[in-house]
Amino acid sequence: IPYLNPKQPLEVCLQKILRTRFGEMISFEQGTIDGSDIEALHDMRVASRRVQAVLKIFRGAFPKKKFRTEYSEIRGLIRALGEVRDFDVLIDKMECFRKGQNTPDTRAMDMLIIRKKLQRQEKRKLLLQHINGMNKAGYKENFYRFLTECL
Repeated sequence: IPYLNPKQPLEVCLQKILRTRFGEMISFEQGTIDGSDIEALHDMRVASRRVQAVLKIFRGAFPKKKFRTEYSEIRGLIRALGEVRDFDVLIDKMECFRKGQNTPDTRAMDMLIIRKKLQRQEKRKLLLQHINGMNKAGYKENFYRFLTECL
């Protein structure tokens, strides 16, 4: 965390940590939305889990009601990201398994992979709706306001 000094008050350190981690999380948003690289989604999920962990550890530093609102937003995003990421991992494992088979007939596995890709597309649509809904509601601005007002 840039300029983090553990000798500073908790509120100052926590503000720096959460701003950095939240900024990291949203830096992967566009890649997650355009879908060109599944690693952007993975990186956004990891970064959002880091934000969640910091919030959880320091929940006592925030007013309960405001904390619950922000924490539930992060949890919802993590769930939506996780549902898509789980399919990414499963599809990759299935494709690797198929390539390792010594049989020329892989139709059953191909059909299963196609089905999982279709299911992933549906979860991805829901993820995009979730992200768009958060953006329309001004989630980023609300999070930064939450930090400013509560710390």
